[in-house]
Amino acid sequence: MPLPQDNPALQAHYRDCQSSLNREQQAVVARRLRFRLFLGLCLALTVYLGTRPPSHPVPNWLVMVPIIAMVASIPTYLRFQSELIRIQRLQVFYDTNLSRVDGSKPQSGLTGEEFHTPSHLYDRDLNILGPDSLFGLLATVRTGIGQRGLARLLLEPATTQQSLDRQRSIQELTPLTILREQIALLGPSRFEEIPASLFDTWLDDSPPTFHPAVSWTLVLTSTTIITLLLTGLFHYATWSALFPYLTAAFALQTAVALLVRRRVLPILNASNVARQMQLFADGLALLQQQNFNAPQLRSIAQACREPVPAASILKRIQNQFVIVEQRNKEHFYVLSLLFSAGTHAAIAIANWKRKHAPAMKQWMAAWAEFEALNALANYAFEHPEDVYPTLLPDSEPPTFLAVAVGHPLLPSHVCIRNNVALDNDTRFYLISGSNMAGKSTLLRAIGLNAVLAYAGAPVRATSLRIRTLAIGASLALTDSLAEGKSKFLAEVQRLYAILAACQHTPTLFLVDELFSGTNSHDRCIAAEAVLRLLLQHQAIGALSTHDLALTVLATPENHGVNVHMASPDPDDPLAFDFLLKPGVNPSSNALAIIRMMGIEA
Repeated sequence: MPLPQDNPALQAHYRDCQSSLNREQQAVVARRLRFRLFLGLCLALTVYLGTRPPSHPVPNWLVMVPIIAMVASIPTYLRFQSELIRIQRLQVFYDTNLSRVDGSKPQSGLTGEEFHTPSHLYDRDLNILGPDSLFGLLATVRTGIGQRGLARLLLEPATTQQSLDRQRSIQELTPLTILREQIALLGPSRFEEIPASLFDTWLDDSPPTFHPAVSWTLVLTSTTIITLLLTGLFHYATWSALFPYLTAAFALQTAVALLVRRRVLPILNASNVARQMQLFADGLALLQQQNFNAPQLRSIAQACREPVPAASILKRIQNQFVIVEQRNKEHFYVLSLLFSAGTHAAIAIANWKRKHAPAMKQWMAAWAEFEALNALANYAFEHPEDVYPTLLPDSEPPTFLAVAVGHPLLPSHVCIRNNVALDNDTRFYLISGSNMAGKSTLLRAIGLNAVLAYAGAPVRATSLRIRTLAIGASLALTDSLAEGKSKFLAEVQRLYAILAACQHTPTLFLVDELFSGTNSHDRCIAAEAVLRLLLQHQAIGALSTHDLALTVLATPENHGVNVHMASPDPDDPLAFDFLLKPGVNPSSNALAIIRMMGIEA
């Protein structure tokens, strides 16, 4: 199937998928109805034949025919039920996809707040995590492990080669819509997911050790009990003769179970791990089945096969978790006590964890990386108008050359785009402008597209040439009573962190309202000092300000350019077009805004 080339085509594709699923659902429901009629006829025939009067007897084999037919039909009926559940889950999947691309619900509902790192140089400022964030837009992952992988991809620095490898992987994954369907169907229900920290805690908790004699004794006693019970049931010996041996076996088994009970209970209480292991195991099994071409994807799939194939090893532990999960249910409770099933399972789980915990951490990292790349591939599939950036080698000077760059969190049809050219010739923009003219949005558009580029994803632009740069932003700093920190102090600390970063690697800096918490004279002096240090260390970027006194900092000598954002209509200072214009802002809208509130100045 050719990829959709624009948003309307994408919406049409998702609606076609919905229609196809609806037709499939109707067909399965119709087949199930016919099958129910067949079962009803079998039941009626069984009742009819089984209640014939003695004067008109029927052969027993004839009565058994409809009964056998009903029993033999149960697997088929269960397949119908499973198929309907699969269709319903896919219907929800495509409903969610459609609401995302038609703009009615673009955010996934996941915020990634748990992955926030204090004092990160651009997370809060660029809305990477949190409500209405880039993470929320991208997070079409199935598991909490995948959420963590996506957060790392957006927050942690990458080399040029890593970004190129990611780009190639995402391009390969983009058309694999069936694979994304299979991932959406992982787990017993669509509500199951794996919290990122769940397995970390479980794996980091050292398992207790059990002497081999404990396992052998429990195996011996359980085998003895089963043998004695079968001997009695098949009348090879009388119960009275077997009773002393059964009592001794039960007593020994109980004594051993009580001896290790304190070490066993914490393992048995890890019910969350038991419930989530199947989802993780099924995901890795699906990943192992793929044949990829991109080197990074091949490496990820290979990591799931080393040091041993993950799927088979996880299947073993999953069987033990099934026992743990079932042991307290009524139909299994007596058998569990009879054969110390919980103790057997706990010992097996502890031994498994001791042997395979390092490998499982490797498998988790591989799955996290794969899900993150697949989420970005889904983003690429759903944004066909966006383009992949050209990632320049590290030998090139710091560069951000964008044509028609826009804010990726805004709907494409309302997103205003601007050209941005930052390189050796133009090291920085000093953006003056009116309130609400779009300065902060432009700064975030620059930063967010840089984050997408380094993650390997397409960007909201007609073209983008970019070199690997550290990103430092000061756009959303506030006072903090809890930390006893004013906005001005928070801004100074952030700028200090950006300056420290640019001493080690070329940096893209984005600063909104530079030193807004101080007077104009001090602001000019401080801003000039900060700008001088940034430019000394190969930094490029943009600064915005309301203070026109700062515009003197942009000179040909330091490769700075004054640009502004304002209303193009001098008679209506609030008629913003959100376009970047050359030169210093010639107008102000503060008085117009005050008048809108009914206050005459």
